[in-house]
Amino acid sequence: MQSKKGFIITGIALAAITAGSFAIWMIPQNAPTNIVMSSPKDQLDSLVDQYKAISDSDKEEFDKMISSQITAENYLVIADVSSSQIRGMIISITAPDVPGNWKSSYESFGEALKAHNTYLRETTVIAQKLKDNPSTDISQDKANLEKFIIQAQEALDASNKARPA
Repeated sequence: MQSKKGFIITGIALAAITAGSFAIWMIPQNAPTNIVMSSPKDQLDSLVDQYKAISDSDKEEFDKMISSQITAENYLVIADVSSSQIRGMIISITAPDVPGNWKSSYESFGEALKAHNTYLRETTVIAQKLKDNPSTDISQDKANLEKFIIQAQEALDASNKARPA
């Protein structure tokens, strides 16, 4: 009697495993993934807020490095993280399908992100110079940074002006 119960339980377990495997095998594997953008305005607003937070933090950390409150090595790590975040934002605005009337605004915002990333690269050049020789003259390098900040702000302004009404 006991072996009969064992065979029945084993048969049920095998049937369940087989049915589960078959069900998984039947689920389509190459279903296309669609990204649905609920609101281009909300998405852009969110990205602009993130960008402003990152850029404000970058400026603050750069100023701390210049005033020797943090080391050049620490700043290089911070700038690398910020640059990675900015690159991620650039990818996120180019990946989804943006409605035609928002394209210009998104493209201009992308230019602001690229200008800020260039700013970050230039600050890392300064940080590397300070790391190698703390008494090096960086006044000319610092003056060159301003043009990237201006480019980023102009592109951000263009993005805001290009937004549909």
